[in-house]
Amino acid sequence: MSEPNQPSNDGLPLEALSLRITNYLACTKCAAEIATLDPPQSLQDYSQIDAGFTDWGVQIWCRRHQLNIVHIDFQQQRLPADFRRLELS
Repeated sequence: MSEPNQPSNDGLPLEALSLRITNYLACTKCAAEIATLDPPQSLQDYSQIDAGFTDWGVQIWCRRHQLNIVHIDFQQQRLPADFRRLELS
């Protein structure tokens, strides 16, 4: 077993599998619309976002507005990914 906060043989350190997002991605149209909602909603609750792999990399898509938020091009590189699930009880 690896030391805490150090990569294991399985991939990232376990700490990285919990919520570590520092900058959220959002549809600019959704972000503008939530200012006018009554009753108010959070952007997280209002957004309808899909995320997934494409032939080029990873795409974040707004279902509400049917538009691309961002498409990250891996430029033909195969990057390591950790798909282990960490469940907090």
